[in-house]
Amino acid sequence: MFKNWKLLITLMALFTIVMSACAAPATQAPQAPQATEAPVQEAPKAEPIKIGVVEPLTGPVADSGSYVVNGVKIAVDRINANGGVCGRPLEVVIEDGKNDPQESANAAELLITRDKVPVIMGAWGSSSSLAVMPVMEKHKVPLLIETSSSGKISDPATPGFQYAFRISPMSKMEADASEAYIVDKLGLKNVAILSVNNDWGRGAAKVFTEAIEAHGGKVISEYFVEQDATDVLPQLTEIKSSGADSILITTSAGQIATMLKQVHELGMTQTVLTTGGSNYPMAVMSLSSPEVVEGTYHLVFYVPERFDLAADAALSEWYLNEYTKRGLPAIGIGESYRGFDGMHVIAQAIEKAGCTVTPEAIREAMSKVEFAGLSGMVKFAEAEGHQSRPNVYLVQMVGGKMVVPEFQFEK
Repeated sequence: MFKNWKLLITLMALFTIVMSACAAPATQAPQAPQATEAPVQEAPKAEPIKIGVVEPLTGPVADSGSYVVNGVKIAVDRINANGGVCGRPLEVVIEDGKNDPQESANAAELLITRDKVPVIMGAWGSSSSLAVMPVMEKHKVPLLIETSSSGKISDPATPGFQYAFRISPMSKMEADASEAYIVDKLGLKNVAILSVNNDWGRGAAKVFTEAIEAHGGKVISEYFVEQDATDVLPQLTEIKSSGADSILITTSAGQIATMLKQVHELGMTQTVLTTGGSNYPMAVMSLSSPEVVEGTYHLVFYVPERFDLAADAALSEWYLNEYTKRGLPAIGIGESYRGFDGMHVIAQAIEKAGCTVTPEAIREAMSKVEFAGLSGMVKFAEAEGHQSRPNVYLVQMVGGKMVVPEFQFEK
């Protein structure tokens, strides 16, 4: 037993020593101080440049407005992917003008006062753009007009003229470009005019009447319908028995499709020519049928598959590929290009303003822009009312495709 107690005491002593060692602070060799690393931070993002856009996104021509917006988005993505403008990304703020003059003016006012945009693109229809122009003058903000055709826009007497710059051709430019063949080649000698009842349609009727009469033809009747009209059978019935050999139509693609379907129903054989830039024939065919559009003529400013007709063939090919890759509606490409060209014009104006993003600096820089776009070279001429001269081409629908007649290039 004595031995057991002795063993027990020895074990307890060893236990106490071990516990004391564990409790004592460990003596460690001094370590080199670790480098203090700053937390990883993202590079500060540049403040975006806001661009206002007013387009009809509801109402009778909502499709057209959405097509233009598609082009805007492709342009903004392309510009931002290449570093933006002056190192800053573009950001578009879009308002629905409904192609209504008052709604469009209200939309512009909101973009300027709420969103503080230094420039606006819009407002599709001529009457809407004319209503927006005084708003721009009041706030001294430039307006880039991408679609409207009325000659009033380029008249120095029009309120807001000094702040408006247009990349689409006025109707007179269409008439000037086509008058060399409109009577002699197309046979528009006794013409009936059927157009939308607004500044666009009435303005086109006036200048095309002058062009037709200058070459020995005559306009024997004029009919103007509201933009939401879907029944033009009464007007077409009168035209059919009037002795007219041709019909000149100026309105949007949807209404043109309605008119041509009724022309087909009545068995009419008059030559049809459409104008105005929102008459993309592939869209008209999609909304009617190949039979309805067969043989019809259309004045357009952009032919997607003809890269050689654009001011920049490589850009034109890129745009068609990008538009197709995004799965956007094929019928909309004939209007979307205006939004694409318009955004690039605004971007270049900001750069030429020395990256000074103020309304006045951008307005002054517009006169320096030279952009090789899808619809031609954009360059504003003061003598023509801040108006660019885009391409104007005649196409004919043959077998469901757009054909570019060669006679228009004869000198």
